[in-house]
Amino acid sequence: MTTSRRPPERLHQVGTAAKVVRKINLPDGGLNVFISTITRFRIAKIMDPGPPLVAATQHLDDRNLDSDEVHALARALISEMKQVSEGNPLFSEEMRLNMVNIDQPGKIADFLASILNIERQQQQHILEQLDVRERMEQVLVFIKKEQELLKIQKRIQGELAEKISKSQRQYFLKEQLKAIKAELGMAVAERVSDELEKFALMDPSSAEFVVTRNYLETIATLPWADPEPDRIDLKRAAAALDADHYGLDDVKERTLEYLAVRKLNPSSRGSILGLRLGREFFRFSVGGMRDEAEIKGHRRTYVGAMPGKIIQGLRIVKTRNPVFMIDEIDKLGMSFQGDPSSALLEVLDPEQNAAFRDHYLDLPFNISEVLFIATANTLDTIPAPLLDRMEMIHLSGYIDTEKLEIARRFIIPKSIARAGLPRGSVRYRRNALLTIADGYARDAGVRNFEKALDKIHRKIARTVVETAPDPGDGAGAPFVIDRDQVGDYLGKPIFRDHDRRRTMRPGTATGLAWTPLGGAVLTVEALGTKGRGGFKLTGQLGDVMQESASIAYSWTRQAARRSA
Repeated sequence: MTTSRRPPERLHQVGTAAKVVRKINLPDGGLNVFISTITRFRIAKIMDPGPPLVAATQHLDDRNLDSDEVHALARALISEMKQVSEGNPLFSEEMRLNMVNIDQPGKIADFLASILNIERQQQQHILEQLDVRERMEQVLVFIKKEQELLKIQKRIQGELAEKISKSQRQYFLKEQLKAIKAELGMAVAERVSDELEKFALMDPSSAEFVVTRNYLETIATLPWADPEPDRIDLKRAAAALDADHYGLDDVKERTLEYLAVRKLNPSSRGSILGLRLGREFFRFSVGGMRDEAEIKGHRRTYVGAMPGKIIQGLRIVKTRNPVFMIDEIDKLGMSFQGDPSSALLEVLDPEQNAAFRDHYLDLPFNISEVLFIATANTLDTIPAPLLDRMEMIHLSGYIDTEKLEIARRFIIPKSIARAGLPRGSVRYRRNALLTIADGYARDAGVRNFEKALDKIHRKIARTVVETAPDPGDGAGAPFVIDRDQVGDYLGKPIFRDHDRRRTMRPGTATGLAWTPLGGAVLTVEALGTKGRGGFKLTGQLGDVMQESASIAYSWTRQAARRSA
């Protein structure tokens, strides 16, 4: 036999059934939970005192829902509440919209009771009131009390304002802004002052409190101060470029020219060029980016909004004149969330970025001191307006002799160290490096060249471990790699030399193919068959090669008619 039990003292008889809509972890370790209410209920019987507590409930329906008096009360509630919300920073625009869009009188009263400054016991009394008319009348009384309190508050503030002199008010504001105002312009300081005043009136447990606090922290951590003057030393820059990069003479010359102009005219703008010395560096990739907010930030209308990559980078480097690398700019995407390439127009335009506005910050911030490097593999996919704001420096592919020198100076020492081998334990003949470049790494850069060297050194490391009694002692003669040994480590060559004998046969010719990553010599073959005329092209041929084939076919037909 089951007997009913009374609920614990801390529980009320009437409550609200709800479901959790969203849970947000706050930066300070707290937790915000957003719920959606469903219906009122009354506890009928405690089934299990728990924890968790399990109870049988009875759903409660509103009474007196539809009457002229109820509709009139609903209009009165909204009208009176608008007067309370006007000029009060505690009431957000979202609250006002929700209040107007509620179409049920009972829910209007419930919503207003939840946002008014009402004691918990009085809120519980409103919750237990099932008669909608009486519930709305109770809420209207609290709204009137709130209006009276606001009148008293405004009167007190007016009296205090008359007593405080102008200089005292300015001193008070300066004390509030002393942590950030020294770094801000007056226009920005006024905006921050307004935010601070609103922040002081907020409930610390509200979501808007956290949003405003994060916003003020973002402003305070940005590098508003003017950067230190550049210290440009052309000799030092040239030495650093030569030490870190082999070849690329055109790029080095263009860089030094830019530094010279910058030294003579520090205010010069227009070149989106980095490769500088002594500056903070920040890199982010835009490959596959489809959301404009990634560049210009989210609008500060919800919890979790954040600034874009530009403002985030400035917060990290803590200076206003860093070098920013925007990687893979040719792989930008586009979606219903916006066009990131359009957002980059303002970022990279020297005529606009002196007053760049991030959506989250919503304040003008000067990013004209930032030096941008934009990298791309091809120019074809970069929008023309964005390309127009950049100065192109083409990095041509390395020839075999340049790859050999880069390997000797940079790649081989690093690759040997990665493999755990002692320095100088592997030596390469010149013909071996040329064989690797020609047969295994014909790309424009040296990435595949480095992979081939890594593969050789891994095999050597295995040999050392399997044969040496103590691989860590560094003893033993160095491994000397020549042309004949390259195939033992890397297998058959990937690329083969062009065979002249193949093009001596009728129906074959030599062609050249070009790509952004390099080029190759091709053998073009033609085969004649019986039919009604026409020709068919096979392979992945570009427009230029297809046009060349059409010209050759037309000339052949014309020559065949003349010979006939």
